[in-house]
Amino acid sequence: MDKRIIAGIFSIVYISLFFLVGVFSMSVFSTIVFSIGMVLVVQLFSKNLIKLFKIPQNLSISLSLIIIFTGLAFLMFFLVPMVFGEVRNFVIFINNFFENRTWESLFEGSSGILGTESNVFPEIEKNFSEYLASLQPKIIEFFNQWIVELPNIGQKLGSFVFFHILITIYLSFYFDSFKTNIHKIYPRNTRKIAVNFLKDLHINLNNFVISTIFASLFVGVGAFIALNFLDIRYSLLLSFWAGITNFIPIVGVVFEFIPLIIVGISSGLVKMLILLIIMSILHGAAFVFFLNIMKGRARINPVGVILSILIFGAAFGFIGSLIAAPSALVIKVFWNHYVQPQLDK
Repeated sequence: MDKRIIAGIFSIVYISLFFLVGVFSMSVFSTIVFSIGMVLVVQLFSKNLIKLFKIPQNLSISLSLIIIFTGLAFLMFFLVPMVFGEVRNFVIFINNFFENRTWESLFEGSSGILGTESNVFPEIEKNFSEYLASLQPKIIEFFNQWIVELPNIGQKLGSFVFFHILITIYLSFYFDSFKTNIHKIYPRNTRKIAVNFLKDLHINLNNFVISTIFASLFVGVGAFIALNFLDIRYSLLLSFWAGITNFIPIVGVVFEFIPLIIVGISSGLVKMLILLIIMSILHGAAFVFFLNIMKGRARINPVGVILSILIFGAAFGFIGSLIAAPSALVIKVFWNHYVQPQLDK
């Protein structure tokens, strides 16, 4: 059998075993996924510290872990409780928004934005009202479900954090050794082919994860500044949501903009439009940054990304949506190394 086919079969087996963990235990799977992502961030910090200060690798990894986990501790103990504190009030606001049909103020009377005594855009209002009415049950159900799940999340969080920190620390120190020896899980005569695949996979995933994390931070912080500048309520919750949804390419932007538009409407048409323009600029800048980081690397067709989100989201829930794009990237790299060369023969 062709060496490339054998290497491809082994790669499929190992990738399948990885995702099989999620079938048996989502908590274990999510811990592993987030730990791998964190290790890639630690490696980035460590390399930059070595370049800047010429320090030993183990010291640079230790400092990187301290910096990153200090930031996460601040996030866990200060920001997250404040965000959760806004959720219940935000759900009440959403209920009132739909019950009072707040959006009608954009189309009517001297108290509205248009400054006329009658609705001058009846068709637009009708279509807009129908669209929001269709969203109401889904949005209410989504937030109510999150409120119900909050106690369960709190119970599982301690175990997740403990094992996440443990895996991240050990894997960070042994990551180079892991990369050096991983080829040994392949048959000897296929290792050169496998190494090329694994190197390309690591570079692509590393660039994708790093660029996505920094793009999410950029969008989240930018949204927080914009919301506070425009004096729009729930700035912390909405900016946190903007950062999280940015991890889900294409589809995440839609989920991000829905609550922004709803809160923006209650603040007035002018503020809403300014907010949407600012957020569009932020996303444009983040996208340019992402393209520069991924230049020359494997790129996924938007249709492929959407299909991947649908499939992995259905299989693994919210975690599946987060890993959908990098999973599609794995498939693309696999295709380039194992399938396409066979087709080109």
